[in-house]
Amino acid sequence: MTDQELCGSAAAYPGGWALPRSVSLDALGPLGEAVSEHNGQSVAVQPLTDHPGWLAKLYRPGRHPEDARRLDDLIAAPDTLSPPERTALYAGTCWPAARIHRPDDPAAGCVIPMAPEAYRAELRRGAFAEERFVEVDWLAKSDESIRRIGLPGPGAAGRLAACRRLTELAAILESLGLVYSDWSFSNAFWSPEQRSVYLIDVDGCRPERMPDIHQPNWADPLTPQGTDADRYTDRYRLALLVAKCLTGRRDADAFHTVAASPWPGQPAASEVLLDMLLATDRERRPSAAQLHQALNGGPYLRALRPTRSALPPAPPVAVTTVQRRAEIYAVRKESVPAPTPPRQKPASSPRDGLTLALVIVSIVVLLVILAVNH
Repeated sequence: MTDQELCGSAAAYPGGWALPRSVSLDALGPLGEAVSEHNGQSVAVQPLTDHPGWLAKLYRPGRHPEDARRLDDLIAAPDTLSPPERTALYAGTCWPAARIHRPDDPAAGCVIPMAPEAYRAELRRGAFAEERFVEVDWLAKSDESIRRIGLPGPGAAGRLAACRRLTELAAILESLGLVYSDWSFSNAFWSPEQRSVYLIDVDGCRPERMPDIHQPNWADPLTPQGTDADRYTDRYRLALLVAKCLTGRRDADAFHTVAASPWPGQPAASEVLLDMLLATDRERRPSAAQLHQALNGGPYLRALRPTRSALPPAPPVAVTTVQRRAEIYAVRKESVPAPTPPRQKPASSPRDGLTLALVIVSIVVLLVILAVNH
């Protein structure tokens, strides 16, 4: 296999590019305007002007000298994979192709491929439109929300296909003994048309363990703060990402939707996800390969299933606009006083007639007496 093939984008270079696995910054030629700056471990990510489709990711100075060896091992790691796994890894990640060095810095950065254009789309918000890479964050929302920005709703089949790709890549990383740790919304792109995902920032992978950087809403409850992230941390965060993308829901709502087993064609998927998310023993969390197998309709085979903690409290039921309007109407209707009925004349009784007759007779007698006296 040539160095060009190891870069994973040979088709983009009809003339070929003999890129060694270690290259000086000067040998890369001029760099274009940065597409990203001061983001995480890098100071800049810049296009290679002479090699379209490739980027130079330049690290902050002062990195540990062992980072050069780690990068070399990472670049060479795909050599140990089967051809299908290697193809999947290069197609689905911005895997580093070469280590960049300077005279005073052996790990100044790395050369990575640019994400394919299939992961870029025009997002519309009202009268505004912006073309950009689509983050997998959108899969954690409803189909209706996705259609509102001009993207096709993925439906159950599209969500399942994207999550299968996520777990396939995670299983490959785990088989290489690498910890990614960055499973979250911002580190993967999503293509609705291809029903696929693309991982970025994979050059930060480390063997066995790495510092666990706190990420809001992605903290592993069984990995205490201050301890390293490992394969078990990766399994929890992967399951959390898959649960959100598969259900289009977030927080506790995603847990409860998974527990409702909404995927009849993948009967084991819910069980594997819940064991990854709720196992009380972190080392008994199912592997990424087991989740990938379950999402493809395979069985969940374990000699002893882990004990689970309870589901988080269910979120309050969302009230729709129609329901809310009906409630408001009912309250207003109850608050309006009932109309006062018109006053009616009381019905007369026989006793009332007798009284009237006596009054008339008395008046007549009085008039007769007055007449006689005159």
